[in-house]
Amino acid sequence: MNDNKNDNKTRPAGLFIGIAAVIVFLALGIAVWVEGPRYGWSRDTRIIVELSLCVAMLVVVLLVKYLEGVLLWIASLRASRWLARYDAGRRAASVDHNAKDPLPEQTDRAAVLRDALQDRHGRRWRYRERWVLIAGDEPLVKRLAPGLVDTGFAITGDTVLLYAKQTSSALDADWLDQIRRLRRRRPVDAVVAITRNRSVSNAPFDTDNLSQRLARHARALRWAAPTYLLNVTDFGSDASSPDETSGFTWSNAHVSTEAIDVSLRNLTANLADAGVARLAKDSGDRYPAELSQHISNLRNALTGLVLQTSQSRTWRHAVHGLLFAPLFTERELAPPVPADANDDDQPVGPSHRTIWQTVAEHSRRIHGYRVGFSLSTVAAWLTAGLIGCWIVGTMLSGFADRATFRSAADTVVKLSSVRDGAQALQTLNGLGRQIDTLEVRQRDGAPWSARFGLNRDHALLGALWPYYADAANRILVNPIRRKLEARLHQLASLSDAEIASGGDAQVQAAYDTLKTYMMLAKPERAVATFLIPQLVATSAPEHPTHSQLSKGGWEDLRQQAIAFFANHVGDGAASAQAALAIAPDGNLIASTRQTIIGVRGIQHSGDAIYQQIIDEATPKYPPLSLATLLGDTASQSSAGGATSRGLFGTTATVPGVFTRAAWDERISKAIDEAGEQRDVAGDWVLSDTQVANASPSTLKAELRQRYFDDYARAWALFLNSLRWQPAPTLSATADQLTLLGDPQRSPLVALMNAIVYQAGTGASAQSLSDTLLSKAQQLVGADEKDPSKQAKRQLAPLAATFGPIVRLTGSDLVSGAPPGGKGNTSPAATGDLSLARYLERITAMRLKTSQIVSSPDPDAIARLAAQSVLQGKTSDIADSRDYASRVAASLGEQWSGFGALFRAPFDQSWQVIVQPAASSLNEIWRTAILADWNKTFGGRYPFADSDNDASLPEMARFMRPDSGVIAQFVTSQLAGVVERQGDRWVASQGTDSGALTIDPVFLNGLNKLMRTSTVLFPSGDARVRYELRAEPTPGVTDMRFVLSGRELHYFNQKQEWTPFEWPGQSLENLSHIEWQTEQGGLRTALDSQGRFGLVRLLERAKVVQQDNARYLLTWTPDTSQGISLKVQLRSEAGGGPLDVLQLRNFVLPARIFVTGSANAGVRVSASGPPPLPMSAIEAAKHVAVPLPPGLPGEGALPDTVVQATTDQASGQRTALELAQAKAQATERGAAQQTAAAKATISPLATTSGLSESSSRPFGHALSLLGDAFVF
Repeated sequence: MNDNKNDNKTRPAGLFIGIAAVIVFLALGIAVWVEGPRYGWSRDTRIIVELSLCVAMLVVVLLVKYLEGVLLWIASLRASRWLARYDAGRRAASVDHNAKDPLPEQTDRAAVLRDALQDRHGRRWRYRERWVLIAGDEPLVKRLAPGLVDTGFAITGDTVLLYAKQTSSALDADWLDQIRRLRRRRPVDAVVAITRNRSVSNAPFDTDNLSQRLARHARALRWAAPTYLLNVTDFGSDASSPDETSGFTWSNAHVSTEAIDVSLRNLTANLADAGVARLAKDSGDRYPAELSQHISNLRNALTGLVLQTSQSRTWRHAVHGLLFAPLFTERELAPPVPADANDDDQPVGPSHRTIWQTVAEHSRRIHGYRVGFSLSTVAAWLTAGLIGCWIVGTMLSGFADRATFRSAADTVVKLSSVRDGAQALQTLNGLGRQIDTLEVRQRDGAPWSARFGLNRDHALLGALWPYYADAANRILVNPIRRKLEARLHQLASLSDAEIASGGDAQVQAAYDTLKTYMMLAKPERAVATFLIPQLVATSAPEHPTHSQLSKGGWEDLRQQAIAFFANHVGDGAASAQAALAIAPDGNLIASTRQTIIGVRGIQHSGDAIYQQIIDEATPKYPPLSLATLLGDTASQSSAGGATSRGLFGTTATVPGVFTRAAWDERISKAIDEAGEQRDVAGDWVLSDTQVANASPSTLKAELRQRYFDDYARAWALFLNSLRWQPAPTLSATADQLTLLGDPQRSPLVALMNAIVYQAGTGASAQSLSDTLLSKAQQLVGADEKDPSKQAKRQLAPLAATFGPIVRLTGSDLVSGAPPGGKGNTSPAATGDLSLARYLERITAMRLKTSQIVSSPDPDAIARLAAQSVLQGKTSDIADSRDYASRVAASLGEQWSGFGALFRAPFDQSWQVIVQPAASSLNEIWRTAILADWNKTFGGRYPFADSDNDASLPEMARFMRPDSGVIAQFVTSQLAGVVERQGDRWVASQGTDSGALTIDPVFLNGLNKLMRTSTVLFPSGDARVRYELRAEPTPGVTDMRFVLSGRELHYFNQKQEWTPFEWPGQSLENLSHIEWQTEQGGLRTALDSQGRFGLVRLLERAKVVQQDNARYLLTWTPDTSQGISLKVQLRSEAGGGPLDVLQLRNFVLPARIFVTGSANAGVRVSASGPPPLPMSAIEAAKHVAVPLPPGLPGEGALPDTVVQATTDQASGQRTALELAQAKAQATERGAAQQTAAAKATISPLATTSGLSESSSRPFGHALSLLGDAFVF
């Protein structure tokens, strides 16, 4: 007897499952009971949860046996799978060692098939080909598909043939199960059932055996695929019928006997015809004829085969085809095809590939169905059931919510239309009850009938609040407000003695009245327990005189409305509180507060304490100016110290009490003493600034915070008032940049050092022991990864305010700042934005300006540097200005004025560089574009009132939107300052054009030409398509509009649109109108000739726009009869030919940039003569004798003069005369510019902008004097 017989005894898994379930539920119960109060769960809620957990635990314990069975089933499946993999591996290993060419049955057929398909199609191999299962006797299958019986599968073309052996009644279910596992969704696409021909024509087929065979296949696969019956014959040979298929298929699920019989008859006839034809060619080719005879003999048996198979008692199969194929006796012993053979290799013999391909192709149009239990089918039905339940619940929820919405809408409509006071208050109370119901639903949950997705209680509640607020203010709050204001007015009219005579009760009543009024003005302060009795005591609103509601009922209704209002006025959202708040009377509140404070003797003393501290310290510390801050004295300037002269300055000062010296010496001590000795009392009702009974530490903190707020505000005002001092010339700008970029003498560095020192005010200095202790803490916690456990450095009180400025210097405001603060701050800082990098940019700009000043032709160098920016190219100047802008932006909005000081040097340098470029571009525009324009279109229609028409090709050359002369000039020369947005030219928003002012007239002219050219030259050439339709006119019997060879003839018939095109293709460019009245004969008027005859005709019409595409044109050729001829015009785009009228008297702008006298005063070079005094310039403006023309540099009229002349003439002449005057002035200017361009100019000239020389008196003399001076 073995003593260890129980050593391997298995223990039931259910025991462990039950123990684990009990432990889990116990842990959940303990967690719910202990942690429940943290989430607001009450005792009852926790008890309910505990009971639910207990019930769930009992259910799990009862189902332990079932869970154990499930686990054992899963374990058995895993074990069986493992054994299958193990056996397959063993067999593969034995094959590798014992045989060089193993047979397919000795290996894992499923793995071989999977690998073969993966090699052919990759990852998506399962459904790329059609899988056809062959069911039949082995001898027949061997003769139809050699090798398929041995391997179980064969790949032919795009079809995978499958076969499962069957011995007597036993089926190779394992192989079918492997097939099912390979393709779980659709194991096979079709089943081909093979039947043998009968020797006796009337003998029926063995349909029962066939049905049972198909049923066994379907059960094994759990899938019923479409079935095709294949009847094989013994006649036929490889030579006569190598690979051909005969038969027919259908897609219907059910087919009748008549349909099968008719199909067989048709097939018999077709085969007979084909057999006769093939016998005539080859007497040995007898297969079609024999097959026709075979089908004719067995037609009834074949019909019965199909019907009995599809309607079998054993299994109803979906038969979709009847096919015929010959058997080849010589193929029975053919060798099997290797599983890894290439499909493209030449097969050994006929493989009936056409049969399988036919079945595969036809099976794509029909599908099978699952057999037995299917998890996916059950899941689909469950999902459909859940969706149906959800739809029903959603509809029920929708009906319930719709009823709620309708009730709320009816209440709101009634509330807005009711006029009776009692009914209004009743409706308001009803709306309050609806809101209360929605709040309860939102808090506790909506009913189950309203929870299926369509519940909108939250949205409805938010939509009802504005209506309730409006109605409550009108019905309830306004009467109460009037009562309270009347009491407050009465209280403010009483003296302190009269109020005090009533005792504390009267004073408290006055205070409560003011508090109630303030709660209505500030709903966030409202307290329902205090507000309800106060509002009820007002007896407002009063009982209506003619109301049928009793006084008791009215009082109850009023109290309910007040209670709901008071409970919600302070608990709602910010928007709801704002809607319920009243607009208080500030004067009334101030006077009432003053009265109550005078009686009660309570006031806010914090302001007085702070002001007293500041007043006591102000005389001892004088204001701090910029010169004092920088030490800008004569001795320091002579010694080479920092000075702000010539760079920036300000007249503002910093109060002396807001300096570090004042804080260290007096202010901090005074605040500490005030915090220890005094207290502050306050009340939000009596003061807008709430100060509760503060402790000394709280008072000290508040005083310190207020001081540092004022400290930061004073320094912000001072630093934001700093202004850069502009320099008139580029050499002076270079001198400024030299001083500014020197780290040793730069006043900006000195100013930043002073700011860093002053910003450290209030930072506590650490002692030696504190410093050593902090160092030790940093060393110990250096490896600490958790940020919350690392030692935090205490920031100075002004760190948040001065942080953006101090970060530029590389310093940080912490408590451990250097004591005394006498060390200079290094300009080096980490990061891209720093003072050191800024000074590098200043130095680079200074080198650039020095290069321009020292060059032989400063104007040309400056013009080239600026034009690269104006043309949209990158440059160091643009990058430096962008860096300065980013430095200024890093300071934030609070230091915006101080940030402008960083941009000013670069803006000034850019301004003095860009002016010559602007003048040069104006000059190029006049000489290259304006002169050619005036030469081409001067005195021509439509640009002038003339009989001479402008050339359309020339207009296209100038005005084409993309390739015109003007468009090319703008895109090539002005890419950096002007950009195209759609069909409009607008000024760019970049910073590089900050020193330039684009003439609005120039942009308006460009946009006018762009709008016109878009319509006039849609494809490059002038072509405007439009349509005309005449309007009937009383008294006019016939109208004829002749336009460029085409005409619109209207004699009161049906109105029709007549297409026109301008300019027309006809050589006859005549436009006129003919009409005939009832009393008179044919008349003609408004004759116009030339290409612009149509435009001249439209110019005389009165145009009324009817919609976006149609215009009504009206002519009155004979004013004596008052007859108006009307025509409707419709174009493809815009106004069509009407848009050409915008070019009437159009004058091309004479300049691009506005370069007035202010801008002209900035000179690039300092090597020229000094400028004249302003008094001499003003006197020269009134000189009677102008400067003689023809001097060197004489150009066209300056921009300002042309503009002034135009503006002055506009008030004295008509629009037509003004346009002519502009055109003549432009032509004269272009001629003068051309002459000036041909004149010889000294290459040593250094003056900027010759075109602006005549805009100032003595301009020519100055230019000559400059040439002589340089020479």
